Amino acid sequence: MSNRKSIVAVLMLAAIVGVVPQGHAQSVKAVIAGSSALWQTMALGAYNNGTSIVAGGGATFHWTSASNSLNLTDTRPTPANNDAGTVWIVWDSASPVNVWAFTKVDSVVGDRCYFAQPRCSLNGPSSALAAAGSGQISSALWGADTNLPANVQALFTSGTPVSVAATDIRPEDAAFAACRVNSALGSSTAGGASSDGLDGLGYNANNPSGVCPSFPIGTSGKGVGNPILSGYPGSTSAANVLAFNITGKDPFSNTTIPAYTTTSVGASPIVFIIERDKGQLTNVVNATEPQLQQVFSGTNCDASAFGVKAGAISINLREPLSGTMNTTEATVFRRPTVYPGKVLGISQEANVNGAVNNPLTAQAGTCLKGLGGRYRAIGTGEEVKSVQNSGANYGHDGIGYTFFSYGNVSTIANSTAYRYLTLNGIDPIFQTYGSRLEAGQPAGGSLPAAANLPAACAGGAGAFPCSEHTIWKNGFSFPNLRNGTYRAWSLLRLVSNGAATPNVTALVRASNIFVVNDVPDYVPATAVAGTTDLGLKLLRSHYQQKDGNGTLLGPAPANTPTELGGDMGGSILPTTIGVTTAQQLALIQSSTSNASSLGPVTRP
Repeated sequence: MSNRKSIVAVLMLAAIVGVVPQGHAQSVKAVIAGSSALWQTMALGAYNNGTSIVAGGGATFHWTSASNSLNLTDTRPTPANNDAGTVWIVWDSASPVNVWAFTKVDSVVGDRCYFAQPRCSLNGPSSALAAAGSGQISSALWGADTNLPANVQALFTSGTPVSVAATDIRPEDAAFAACRVNSALGSSTAGGASSDGLDGLGYNANNPSGVCPSFPIGTSGKGVGNPILSGYPGSTSAANVLAFNITGKDPFSNTTIPAYTTTSVGASPIVFIIERDKGQLTNVVNATEPQLQQVFSGTNCDASAFGVKAGAISINLREPLSGTMNTTEATVFRRPTVYPGKVLGISQEANVNGAVNNPLTAQAGTCLKGLGGRYRAIGTGEEVKSVQNSGANYGHDGIGYTFFSYGNVSTIANSTAYRYLTLNGIDPIFQTYGSRLEAGQPAGGSLPAAANLPAACAGGAGAFPCSEHTIWKNGFSFPNLRNGTYRAWSLLRLVSNGAATPNVTALVRASNIFVVNDVPDYVPATAVAGTTDLGLKLLRSHYQQKDGNGTLLGPAPANTPTELGGDMGGSILPTTIGVTTAQQLALIQSSTSNASSLGPVTRP
């Protein structure tokens, strides 16, 4: 989801990035970049039902941009890099006014823009900021958008630096993903004969497979790889590939990267979604990990992989800079590497070759068997749209995946033409698949929507706000994620430091209350004051992420007193069984995890 402006415009912008009038700067509470999974809930947390989360801040107001009309500008490379995003801005009636903003891009882009030295700037043309709000979030949840006042517009016409990253994966995991993408296709030195040949994905031949480039990058081309292009018909979307570090020195500027804190927000499940009205996937209700590995890797691009009649299907992959993609990669497809042990599972990037098949659009050789094809989608919206329009675009059913939220799946929800699947027989959203056990559950495996909500909701039948206690029979959202049986999920986090951190804490608190009482899009990470929600009683084991040369990405893993290390694909650990919570939180994933209870979940 990116674009490149003219060199002249970028250089003019670079000269003013970060130059914000003092009166405006002290009013900015958080400028967030990253995950779509957090975009709506953070907006509604900041808005807080019209009351500022800052004491004495008075009433709050909101505005949303047109889709992908504002930019994140990274001035480290030449020319500067722009990533387009969709933005919400919330402000209050205090003097000086308090301002929160969030631009929706990939998680890894959000992490990169936060850790970049200097950080990326959120900016846009005065015409876009002066325009009426575009209603990107339903007015049923927070009313109609209000036009931005001139002093708030000025913050973003001049450009305001990112102060918070919103991410589906730990910063260590984001750094690993970026180095995997920004390097040559193949096996790494660290992987050797144990590798599956996918430690590097081929979007930058100037870096050895899986290796993170270091300063000085200069004009070597090591810092900027080839953009990952969309394979959706007619789309011009792309994901830009740029190097960054999370500790030590920035690889472009050689500037020291400040220490950071991660604040856990909540856990969200990955759901596999299908179009099912063309006949090929009509009877598919469950998928096992081996079946999904066969399909998404291109080993068998056919409905027959799911044990039904053979038929062409479209298989829609997210870009490998996506937190959604990396969560799914590590929990369903390719187990985290513990070299010198063999890689377990099959990567969804198998048989792609980013140096050649970019964009991925069902080229010869990308499917080894079967009648269908694989396609690249950029961003959550395009992934869902790819499944939604599979029949229209290709004449057959399609499959993809997304973090579940009511907003993410709204375009295909409450429709028998689409369905979500159980994974290894476990439902990601409700207790029992296809039943009407839950008050807010549609029949037959259709994705839930506001239209399915019962009359007992605060908004009445078919409308939000509606609490988790009203939607789920047992009173708590996503029961199989909470009990540990559904294992394709990730903990959503905000990354910050300094003055932004207490603002993040307040924002998370407000968002947690919202997802319990209004729109349950995730499981709160901790108990939510003023409600009966006890929070998530699980964690994933943490481990040391390394690049292709075995270089450590971040410090040694730990969970207390500060959470450190990668955890995507780590073993699911209950925090209340066998030992005290404090002791359990100190557990990390063993480096010899093949035979360890702390290793990643064993796959069938």
